[in-house]
Amino acid sequence: MSFIPARTRMAAALVAALAVSAALAATAVASSSTITRSDCLNGRISRHGKPISQAECLRHVGQSVALAHTGFDVWIVALAGGACLAGAAALRLRPRFRNTAG
Repeated sequence: MSFIPARTRMAAALVAALAVSAALAATAVASSSTITRSDCLNGRISRHGKPISQAECLRHVGQSVALAHTGFDVWIVALAGGACLAGAAALRLRPRFRNTAG
């Protein structure tokens, strides 16, 4: 048996879900990264969509680079997810009226 009221538990779960979704959206929005040796050896680095040579890539290991924009707007997904969570919490936390007719 829990001594924490249901409303408090629901509010805590909503805050935790929003924090997790915000953290995931923040990593997806990141626009820069560092070139690693592994990236060069696997051929994942390109310039303007064209692959560069492994030797040229290895010269740039450790440098910060801008990542390509994929065209996918993460903020829309984050906003929709937040709206769904808020709606679910509003439905769950609304006052319940008892039928006293009888």
